[in-house]
Amino acid sequence: VGCKAILVFFQYGVMANFYWLLVEGLYLHILLVLIFSPNRHFTIYLLIGWGIPTVFIITWTVTRIILEDTGCWDTNEHGGPWWVIRIPILISIIVNFILFISIIRILLQKLRSPDVGGNDQSQYKRLAKSTLLLIPLFGVHYTVFALFPDRSSNNYKIIFELCLGSFQGLIVAVLYCFLNSEV
Repeated sequence: VGCKAILVFFQYGVMANFYWLLVEGLYLHILLVLIFSPNRHFTIYLLIGWGIPTVFIITWTVTRIILEDTGCWDTNEHGGPWWVIRIPILISIIVNFILFISIIRILLQKLRSPDVGGNDQSQYKRLAKSTLLLIPLFGVHYTVFALFPDRSSNNYKIIFELCLGSFQGLIVAVLYCFLNSEV
């Protein structure tokens, strides 16, 4: 029971990570689209970041108990319970990628406005810098292997996620906290 509980909390942490990345993307997108938004939507962000993973982890736990209650739940002989977690994570990755593209489009429009000074080269440098800063914040690197089957790309996926995913928190902390004078 302890092993299963630890795995449930582990899966909850993984899913919450993806949904908090989605919350960051939604927050930034709303900041750029609705400049004078009177409310901050913090309750909705909390529900998305903690609530959606809770619903799907409870569903996953129930399906594991009913369909595949063997061992410590670390193997997936039946695909059903695994997809209860995988589909919401894929949806969050896809929505976050769409938000990322939309934000890049908004940044490009703002850089091309007549109010922004500089030549084309400096504007593209700013766009490239903004894009590179947004990649770890949005978890865009997850889209590389999101739609591939696990069996076909497992070795490359592990190496890629270990290299980029492991440093994602550090990169976000350095760029958005430690190097930010407001923080």
